[in-house]
Amino acid sequence: MDLPEIEQTLRELVAAIPAPARAEMLRVLTIRDDAKRAREIGRLHGSRIAPATAELLIDAEEDPALRAVLVGMRREALPLRLS
Repeated sequence: MDLPEIEQTLRELVAAIPAPARAEMLRVLTIRDDAKRAREIGRLHGSRIAPATAELLIDAEEDPALRAVLVGMRREALPLRLS
């Protein structure tokens, strides 16, 4: 698999997650405190409300590059806010 194929697969995986869970994913991904972020991922995983989201967050915890890509994808999906 080359980089564009990986990106497309990742975009498809993220798109399959319900919109509220995607918003929660961005919130959790951007928590700066590692311990707090880990607790939030555990809470999501334990709730079983969004298991795919929790699994992706667990993978992102193990791979900082994946975490950065996911944050970028989620942010680019948000509407631009002008002050």
